[in-house]
Parts: sequence; structure tokens; C-alpha cells
Amino acid sequence: MAAKKKPKRLTNKEKAWNADFKKRMQDEGVIPPDKPKLNRKKFGRETWAEFNEVCGNFEGLMDLREAIGCMVSPEPRKVTSEEVGVYKLMKIAIEMRKFKNRLKDEGRTQYTVGELADVIAPILKL
Repeated sequence: MAAKKKPKRLTNKEKAWNADFKKRMQDEGVIPPDKPKLNRKKFGRETWAEFNEVCGNFEGLMDLREAIGCMVSPEPRKVTSEEVGVYKLMKIAIEMRKFKNRLKDEGRTQYTVGELADVIAPILKL
């Protein structure tokens, strides 16, 4: 079976034509304008602060669980990178609960950061 040929790269003239066509279509309103880039660090800081302010109580935790349900489902069709992040968050919560239950069974109330890191690190590396 013959290997598939790689598609030919676009020439600079073709790239310029595509860019001009896209700009005209955006000007006519046929396609939406480009989204501005998200400043992820700023978004993270602002969201963290707002979450602590608005959802910093038990009801906020219930809202967080409901929000997770809006992002992911038990039977996903296609899992995006954002959904993987949510599933990782859920897995960290599961493993932390198991870890704390194990400590309770051992009669311990304290643990080291290293012990907790051993539980969380494998999930973050997925």
C-alpha cells in the first residue's frame, strides 16, 4: 500500500489571498471576528479572587459541583483538553479523600506535604 502524499504547502501568494478573503468575510459579517487572546495568568488570578469572595462557603462548593457537571459527563463523546483538566480536578479530589480516609483509619490527623504530593503528582503528570 502506497503511503499518502503530504499536502503541498501553500505559497505566500495563496496565504495572502486566504488572509484577504478571511478579512473580507469578517467585514461582511459572514464569519465572526477573531477572538482576542486570553491572558491566562490574569484570568486565573481574577477568577480565584472572585471565587473566594462569591463562593467561599458551603453553598459555593455545591455550585462548584454543579459547574463540574456542566463541563463533563459520565459518558463523554470526545474529551477536550479543558475536560481533561476537569477530570484531573475530580481525580485529585478522589485521591485526596482516599488519602484522608486512610490516615483516619491509621489514627493520624496530620500528614506531610510530601505525603500529599505523592498522591497528587501522578495525576498532574497524566
